[in-house]
Amino acid sequence: MEILITGAASRLGRAVAEALKDHTLRLMDESPVEASGDGDTFEGSLLDQDAVWRAVRGMDAVVHTGEPPQKLPESDTEREKHLLELATRGTHQLFKAGVEAGAKRFVYGGTLDLFRSYPDDVYISELWKPLPEPDMPAMSRYLGEHTAREFARDYMVTVTGLRLGELVCEDEVTGQAPDLLWLDYRDAAQAFRLALERDASDQVWWTSRYAMYHICADLENPKYLINQARGLGYAPAHNFAANWQE
Repeated sequence: MEILITGAASRLGRAVAEALKDHTLRLMDESPVEASGDGDTFEGSLLDQDAVWRAVRGMDAVVHTGEPPQKLPESDTEREKHLLELATRGTHQLFKAGVEAGAKRFVYGGTLDLFRSYPDDVYISELWKPLPEPDMPAMSRYLGEHTAREFARDYMVTVTGLRLGELVCEDEVTGQAPDLLWLDYRDAAQAFRLALERDASDQVWWTSRYAMYHICADLENPKYLINQARGLGYAPAHNFAANWQE
């Protein structure tokens, strides 16, 4: 497949590109990013409609990691405004251009942080109601999730949402008490790859074209259930076992 990856300069974007290196990739970011394999790169903002249209041309699928650009405004107000714009208007422009360009599969990277306010002794599945706190990093991802979902409702395309845990690298947190939100970058990349294998674009009911999955480590006594993601084939390999032994 010809796949566009946004936020490609981020650590998550690089991990996703590595997991998809057997495909032809176009790596998009506001910062310079190295090309991967036979693919190419595209430097531009999701808020630039013309740049987004040029980035999605010829793509079969769009992977929107949801990762913010490396450089954000210094002012708190301007930074929050920018995150909101990227998650809402940026996501809408990206998916709309993708639909018009003929892409059929879309993946959106959201966050499990929407459920952090729930106590840790509950088991949260995709059926639970998100309770986003009024901070823009989490709230913007939640609004972007809703924006992405509407494209499955309005168009014959497959849209898969991934609510990701807190991204860390297992090798870098040895000896620390694990957080129930933790998710290794490599397992997150695995989830994006599996999400791209979903193809429900020909389904009549939009609820079949859209799916949401919770993605985190497979921990003992979890807070976030990954049973539905297992149905995709998700099998996290980095579950912080050494941390539990500490």
